[in-house]
Amino acid sequence: MFVALLRRTAVPPLGVASTGGILIEVPTRTTALSQWCHGCGTKVKKPLSERWHQCACGVGPIQRDLYSAFLAAYLDPADPIPSCARYQVYWEGAEARLRAAHERTVQRAREGQVLPRSLGLTRARARLPESRGEPPQGPAFLLRQGRWEAWNERLEPPLL
Repeated sequence: MFVALLRRTAVPPLGVASTGGILIEVPTRTTALSQWCHGCGTKVKKPLSERWHQCACGVGPIQRDLYSAFLAAYLDPADPIPSCARYQVYWEGAEARLRAAHERTVQRAREGQVLPRSLGLTRARARLPESRGEPPQGPAFLLRQGRWEAWNERLEPPLL
């Protein structure tokens, strides 16, 4: 379903192509990205219920889907096996960004947004409040021409 959505939006003006990107499909069964570790090059079969990648070589813990997306971003379609050398340069900056993305996802779960179960973030696990109302927003201000003005727009992107 997700790939079908990407295929539909991969044509201008809606999706990846409109930003100059391209959509390259790789076989998920043979690449098995979530089972590879770019740090040491080992492949360890994991059950789908295991939602975190953590390796003895020091990579992780990182949410499994985010880690797979990182590996896919630098995958060579001609050789769809993750390569340690190919990823090491990118990992240093990506690790902090992936952790921040996960924290934002956890925060959205705490605010009541329904997330895919594959992320491994249930309301119970995230210790979410019972209220599903709009989270309180603190005041935000912009400095314009030497004066502070209240920012009246949402600070987060709209919920999908």
